[in-house]
Amino acid sequence: MLSNLSERLHLDRSLALVLATKVWQVMSGPVTIALIIATFSLQEQGVYSGIIGIVGIQSLFELGLLNVLIGQAGHEMPHLRKGQEKGNEDEQGTPDEPVRRMAELVRGSRRWFAVASLLFAALALVFGWVTFHGGAADGWQMPLMFVVPLSAIAVFLSPSVAILEGAGFRADVYRTRLFQMVTGSLVVWGGLVLGCKLWVLVFSAAAQAGWMAYLTHWRHASFFQQFLAVDQRPQDFSWRRDVVPIQWRSAIVSIVFYVATGLFTVIVINFHSATEAAPLGMTLTIVAAIQMLALAWIQTKYPVVAALHGEMRREEAGTLWRQIAITSTALLVAGLGALIALIAMLPVLETWIQVALVPRFLSVTQAAMLGAGCVLNHAIAIQSFYVLSRRSSPLLNASVIGYGSVAIAVWFGGYWDGTNGLLIGYMTAMLLVAFPVHTLAYMKFRSAVRDPISV
Repeated sequence: MLSNLSERLHLDRSLALVLATKVWQVMSGPVTIALIIATFSLQEQGVYSGIIGIVGIQSLFELGLLNVLIGQAGHEMPHLRKGQEKGNEDEQGTPDEPVRRMAELVRGSRRWFAVASLLFAALALVFGWVTFHGGAADGWQMPLMFVVPLSAIAVFLSPSVAILEGAGFRADVYRTRLFQMVTGSLVVWGGLVLGCKLWVLVFSAAAQAGWMAYLTHWRHASFFQQFLAVDQRPQDFSWRRDVVPIQWRSAIVSIVFYVATGLFTVIVINFHSATEAAPLGMTLTIVAAIQMLALAWIQTKYPVVAALHGEMRREEAGTLWRQIAITSTALLVAGLGALIALIAMLPVLETWIQVALVPRFLSVTQAAMLGAGCVLNHAIAIQSFYVLSRRSSPLLNASVIGYGSVAIAVWFGGYWDGTNGLLIGYMTAMLLVAFPVHTLAYMKFRSAVRDPISV
């Protein structure tokens, strides 16, 4: 009883920190948007969104591994806690298997992401040059040259943060993310007020990398040192056998997902112009904040659900997951509805404050198409998180077919008719292919593992 109470209090504290982060993002967003409108031309706004899209390539190099690491660490922690009662060593002083498994997880993830961070930096720089070279705007070269290496540092540190989250240090991880968000907003605001233009992206990236380094190499340095000092390999666990089979499937899903959903502004800039991409980028910024707020209910409890499955408490895990699925989806729908209503009011606000607002955002119809696709995408994310919490491989075929169709639709639509064609392709492919195919595969998975089909 006391254990369950302690777990619930810790969960509530973690959730409060995540919600505080998302609330800050939602509240600070209008300030950032107002400053961007006041200091950027429409073309500069498009380049700003384009650089954010290029930096987002880092998710491509994470290859879906971070959620796998959270799940793996969550499964190992109950065994580590039991081992701590016996000292985590045998009579000869050799670390026991849970310690060696976690050590292998830490070492393997750091090796993997060291390479991934270098590859990300190289591709992002090349991709950025190809996208903007040719007169999209002036002044993008040096900010891009600085923001990419700083983002590469964040890529390298990300697996350590994921392991801390899965290992139960959720409050510290979520508190650090709150500090990242607040610091990032403050430096962006200050930079915009001082006329730093695109350099504010560099300031924000530096704040993110700095806080991650503090968390992993200062505050919790001793946690990782205890595993990095272990020389013996585990007998019943290896990176290649236990992580790679799940990870490579997550990698393929991650790649297809990013090509389908992560390059909207870049597509429009490449095939049309930065000016046309500006309204899409601004609206996507708000939509991303709403999505992250909705996903907070999933991300905070996903490690808990993984741990419950590791302890074979399947019924509790399923009940908890059903609750957060309903709540997070309701939040998303409410937030997107509020955004569409606000966009509909822009002509009135524009007349009132005498500032051109309508050209900076998508139209009501375009926002509705984007919102419909996002809701379907969120439902797929809920299904995918649950599958990973069961320490199972992602639904590879369904994800590749679904998001592959979305990728074709958005790239062809963007080429054919710019922002409008891209959004039509996104909504249609999500509705007719991605969501039904993935849902069918998810229902088969739940039946195969003898879970009640409730989410």
